Amino acid sequence: MIEEVKTAYRFLIVLGVGAILFAMSVMVPVISSNADFSIYNTGWNGCSDLGREAYGTGSFLPTIDISSSSEERVMHSSFADLKDELDPEDSAIMIIGPDLPFDASEGDFIHAYLLSGGIVLLADDVGHGNGLLSMLPDTSTRITGDIMVDLSYMKEPEFSVIYNITPHGTTRGVERLLMNYPSTVIPSPGSLSLVESSPSSWTDRDRDRKRGPDEPMGPFTLLSIESYGRGELVVCSEPSIFINGMRGFFDNSVLVSNLIEYLTDNRSTLVVDESHRDLANPVQFMNLWVGDLGTGSKVGILLALTVTFLIFSTPYPKKLLRGLERLLNKLLAEEKRPGPTPDLLMSRVIESHPDWDPELLRRLMKQIEGGR
Repeated sequence: MIEEVKTAYRFLIVLGVGAILFAMSVMVPVISSNADFSIYNTGWNGCSDLGREAYGTGSFLPTIDISSSSEERVMHSSFADLKDELDPEDSAIMIIGPDLPFDASEGDFIHAYLLSGGIVLLADDVGHGNGLLSMLPDTSTRITGDIMVDLSYMKEPEFSVIYNITPHGTTRGVERLLMNYPSTVIPSPGSLSLVESSPSSWTDRDRDRKRGPDEPMGPFTLLSIESYGRGELVVCSEPSIFINGMRGFFDNSVLVSNLIEYLTDNRSTLVVDESHRDLANPVQFMNLWVGDLGTGSKVGILLALTVTFLIFSTPYPKKLLRGLERLLNKLLAEEKRPGPTPDLLMSRVIESHPDWDPELLRRLMKQIEGGR
């Protein structure tokens, strides 16, 4: 009885492993992060709401690079890796708060991408966004990196309230915005300033909340758009309007939704760049690896586990072997069994045919035996 209980438990373990494997095939891979501006960060400083909205457009292109990832780090495809996947006239790229620098090849890619009809939105304040802009020869737009304060603010001067909105597809329905330690944009001469601070704003370079003689007065551009070759470059000096914690204030969410809609209008692919920030999460990466197994592989693993269970945990293989052994012994015994003697055959033939000549039959039998 105890052995039967053990066998039942082993069988349940096999079934459990199989159920887990098949459940993985319908799981959505999940990566979590606490990195600022990451679409995998569900905290106040993350952009998971933006990620869900981008995914909802049907244009979102995941950039997770499984082949290069490990249990210590989740890697994303670089711009060079996406080169063959992106049609510039049918795609757009969002870069929000990059905290890793761009190399020359990435600058060349973005330059060529814009020239060929791509749209790039760069939102940054004090990160590496300016490094990318400096690699684009057809624009002079820059992000100053200075923190702007405004006499029009909520609670703190760094939380500026913005009312100067230029009518445009990206600003439809936007009347006021709340900033969170914004920087400012120095736009190219041909750029259109979409969002500007008030004339009572200044760049607080010494962070004393008092305007000094060397601190420029506003208004300042906070969001601009310009043509670049056949494409468009959108630059925002306030990436915080994209984070979860700021989406609910004033018309911030409306602006973000408008920008996503603008980027995906008549375009089938939207890339939200995550390659310029560190993401590490070993537990979720294991889920991704198992989920990446094909159905055939999972069936094979389940069958292998089942066979192993049957061999080592049940009496059926032993019974099968004993049955095969009995069958083999029976066949061998039949081969070794001696055949009827000539006299026995003779008597059987005469018994069946009493009118046949016995002497003639004996001579025939001898001839047959002699010919063997």
